[in-house]
Amino acid sequence: MNWLKKLLTTAIWISIVQTSQAQQHYNAWFRSTLSIPVGKKFKIDNEFQHRRQNGFDNANLFDRNLMFTYRSWVHYQHNEDVKVSVSPFAYFSHYRIIQNKTDEIAQPNNEIRFSAAVELQHIIVKKFYVVDRTAIEYRMFDNNQSDITRLRNRFGFRYDFIDKIKLSVFDELLFNLSGTTQHHFFDHDRIGLNLEYTVLPYLKFDIGYIHIARLPLTGTTKLHENNIFLNLTYQLHKRTKTTKVHAIG
Repeated sequence: MNWLKKLLTTAIWISIVQTSQAQQHYNAWFRSTLSIPVGKKFKIDNEFQHRRQNGFDNANLFDRNLMFTYRSWVHYQHNEDVKVSVSPFAYFSHYRIIQNKTDEIAQPNNEIRFSAAVELQHIIVKKFYVVDRTAIEYRMFDNNQSDITRLRNRFGFRYDFIDKIKLSVFDELLFNLSGTTQHHFFDHDRIGLNLEYTVLPYLKFDIGYIHIARLPLTGTTKLHENNIFLNLTYQLHKRTKTTKVHAIG
């Protein structure tokens, strides 16, 4: 498990070098995805996500609810280096980020989201890639908050140790294009480290760390978040006419 120790050590180092007077926050993100291939180039994903956060005046990242999510994606893999994605529907239930005692009992706000994205990769040298993903989102809320159009771009590097193990580092910037004041054009910045491990041809997991510098819509002071995440992906595989069933014994 040396790779896990190195990953956690790197995550701690990233957290330490983030210097700011803003309040620190601690989260745990979990996501499971059921992926369904459709033909050779298309794939439909159904994502279920749950996020936890620390409570008031503690650092327990599993203490309180932060988010529940369902999101669908349709992916088109044009070639090895270009992927186009559309999310026709996503539902988010957001709990308030806990900064005061009363935040622990606040009712969640709900959001409907539509998204589209393009992801590009380019090989630099053998096994080493530069990866860029640009997405736009339209966010609709059930409270008095105006609808928001948000642009996001993630730029990073990936090293493929072997086909089953891939390590990525990235920086993702998110900007509000409409629905907020000019002071909240900047939404947040994510700096992350991700390790992808394919356990079986149809099962993989991602584990990593993300540091976020966030500007809440209701404030003018940045909040810094430390996030540990675990994502599990299961892909259905189609049976073909040439598949043979062997009797046991």
